[in-house]
Amino acid sequence: MTVFPAVGRAAECAELQINMKAVADNYKILTKRYTGRTCGAVVKADAYGLGADMIVPVLKKQGCRLFFVAQANEAAELFPLLRGGGRIAVLNGVLPGDEEFFIENDVIPVLNDLEQIERWSNLCREYERPAPAFIHLDTGMSRLGLSPQDVSDLVDRYSSLLYGFEKAGYMTHPVAADEHGNPITREQYDLFMKWYRRLPPSPRGFCNSSAIFRDDEYHLEFCRPGYALWGGNPTPEADNPMRSVVTLNAKVLQVREIPAEQSVGYGASWKAGRKSRIATIAVGYADGWLRALSNSGKLRIKGHEVPYVGRVSMDAITIDITDVPGKPLKSGDMVSLLDENMTVDDVASAAGTIGYEILTSLGHRYRRVYTES
Repeated sequence: MTVFPAVGRAAECAELQINMKAVADNYKILTKRYTGRTCGAVVKADAYGLGADMIVPVLKKQGCRLFFVAQANEAAELFPLLRGGGRIAVLNGVLPGDEEFFIENDVIPVLNDLEQIERWSNLCREYERPAPAFIHLDTGMSRLGLSPQDVSDLVDRYSSLLYGFEKAGYMTHPVAADEHGNPITREQYDLFMKWYRRLPPSPRGFCNSSAIFRDDEYHLEFCRPGYALWGGNPTPEADNPMRSVVTLNAKVLQVREIPAEQSVGYGASWKAGRKSRIATIAVGYADGWLRALSNSGKLRIKGHEVPYVGRVSMDAITIDITDVPGKPLKSGDMVSLLDENMTVDDVASAAGTIGYEILTSLGHRYRRVYTES
């Protein structure tokens, strides 16, 4: 039998650091800002790619007791993390064939149409168990949730449709709360309240991360922040009130000098306008570093802004370090692609996308380090 040596830290080309204290602090910031009763947490997609197995216990320790995921299989992954307290709600609702999983494991579905409501009501009566469920009222997203006609039908038939199960609450999803001054947020809230007044009383949830920082009137019985927990800016028009959570460092693979007019990378999409020093960094689109960052990304080295040059490839990016002062970079040095000075939102802006995509795209080749500072 051949025994292979373990791969040590020196053999890995990039390190992703997740600051657990910053996650805890961000939850505290949100609970302090939110005047409602319950602050939940959206931890779908493996806590936005950062590791639900590590992060959920941190949030639980801070007092979070309501966790939202997208799919039923994500709920199952949280079971061992929530022993001794904590409920799980599934945003995609209960699909046909999944009903027993929900009711037997005490998982809360978010019911998105009348057919789901009717099936859940019948199931609870069959089990003689008033299991809880949220009801999603669609006020403008037009994606999931009860349509205006569905709501009207629910109002007419709620005595039969809502019989047999516990109403965990009514919720909706703001469309553009991250856009300061967009009137649609107020319009959605007013419609949500209009519908709520026609239905049996139950806790109400309107706020996502951004809505928490808008009108305090939106602070109802519960909220479900997600992106802000990981350091994303919920108020893009202002300074970020959240702490930075993620740091990404990657190794320099090679440094070389090229003459003026020499191209760099696939497609020769960038040519040096002068004699230049180019560093190749060990991260690429296989690591979730989006190809859209080609010729538009940037990072900071020794306080100096350094541009990406050429296309992002599968395993590498190239940067122009000609103007970086001081001791030159060399093979094996680490540079920071994500930190407090180059945030997830900054990288997203350069890629023409949103920070959510950057976080959830981060790959699994990184050495992951969970820190307390």
